[in-house]
Amino acid sequence: MIDTSGLRQKYSPDGSPLRNLQLLLLEEVMVLDEICRENGLTYFLTGGSALGAVRHQGFIPWDDDVDIALYEEDYKKLVRILLEKESDKFVLHSRKTDFNYTFGFPKYRAKEGNLLGCFPARGVLYKYKGYGIDVFCVSKHSYIRAWMCAKARAALLNWMYRLKNDRLRKLVTKVNWFVYDCFQPLTFPLDVFRKKGEMHYDLGKGTPYHDMRFSEVFPVKRVPFEGKELPIPGNADAFLTRIFGDYMTLPSEEQIKKDVHSKDFLQFNQ
Repeated sequence: MIDTSGLRQKYSPDGSPLRNLQLLLLEEVMVLDEICRENGLTYFLTGGSALGAVRHQGFIPWDDDVDIALYEEDYKKLVRILLEKESDKFVLHSRKTDFNYTFGFPKYRAKEGNLLGCFPARGVLYKYKGYGIDVFCVSKHSYIRAWMCAKARAALLNWMYRLKNDRLRKLVTKVNWFVYDCFQPLTFPLDVFRKKGEMHYDLGKGTPYHDMRFSEVFPVKRVPFEGKELPIPGNADAFLTRIFGDYMTLPSEEQIKKDVHSKDFLQFNQ
């Protein structure tokens, strides 16, 4: 951990919209943490959330989301639980609960709320628009297979929002998901290029550029995060180095402006 109190004061001071959002996300991730622990499911913070846990013992000061991941068996169980679980506040936002949601990974989202400035144009069509947590599946695939499936999903589905007619958009989206689901198994031979222990976010369920190793993730360990304890990869140094390189070096202000999801938050604190 390094002292980033100055950055915290600049980007997410107490009482600011960004800090208030971070506290809501913390409350939400603790709900997921309890669900996973009650059901014997192993999850871990990934991406910027894992980086924040190690470098800041909490959120990266300018971060406005939470990323978690589960290995494929536990991921499927959690998705089933969240789809069946009744909640007045949260919902699993996915292709099964909203046909306009065409990301590969689901989001555990607040039912009520407004989209952040970072959302793509198709976000205006979403059934649910509250803050939320990205829920990723990780599995043992080669980089080239993960990359190809990610590109195929984006090519087939990212432009659906441009179809203005609801019935036509729903029909084309359904057809394109079917095409994508048929395409995935055809890429199986590409796993011949998988390195020992290599993992990526499951096919089409996230960026293929996050290169992981099974032995560096599991078993996970719990570390301080905003006064709570949350799980991160067991060998967090190897995990973060593989994804971010020199992850303990803070980015420049110019890079922060590129990385921040919601420009609205950044403008507020400038």
